[in-house]
Amino acid sequence: CSRPQQKKSLSHTARPVRVLPLCTSVSEHDAWRCPHCKQLQQGSITLSLWTLPDVLIIHLKRFRQVRKRMKLQNMVKFPLTGLDMTPHVDYVYDLYAVCNHHGTMQGGHYTAYCKNSVDGLWYCFDDTDVQQLAENEVCKQTAYILFYQRRTTIPSWSANSSVAGKAMLACDQGAGVAN
Repeated sequence: CSRPQQKKSLSHTARPVRVLPLCTSVSEHDAWRCPHCKQLQQGSITLSLWTLPDVLIIHLKRFRQVRKRMKLQNMVKFPLTGLDMTPHVDYVYDLYAVCNHHGTMQGGHYTAYCKNSVDGLWYCFDDTDVQQLAENEVCKQTAYILFYQRRTTIPSWSANSSVAGKAMLACDQGAGVAN
């Protein structure tokens, strides 16, 4: 089955960029059914991106269901700073939070590691308990979701915007406004 791909016009001149080598072969068990000829087809799935966001969220595959459900316990090493996406795109990311899953596929508990944008230190959030965390303890086998911030951007929720927000609120209430 062969069908020519239709090209859609884009309002910008960017070209697609393959950020990671994400080309997956489709096996006979995962064959794709062509909507035109209705036959099962083998092929490959390719992911191409035009650009990357200011906040990059990476979801690690930690659960698998083949005949039985199981949690994947593989250690995934990830950089805390300098996740360099070149030569694909000219972006560098720094980790600012990690969501962790402790337990099994049938049940478990979530914790979060977050880097404070004011003091630059890492903290572990476990329900109502908050403790400072050493930087070398952030990369753990329990990591489930990674949150990266692009270096050239300042998030709207940062400490700087909170301070500016309070100053604007004071001005709106007439405090310190000179006419």
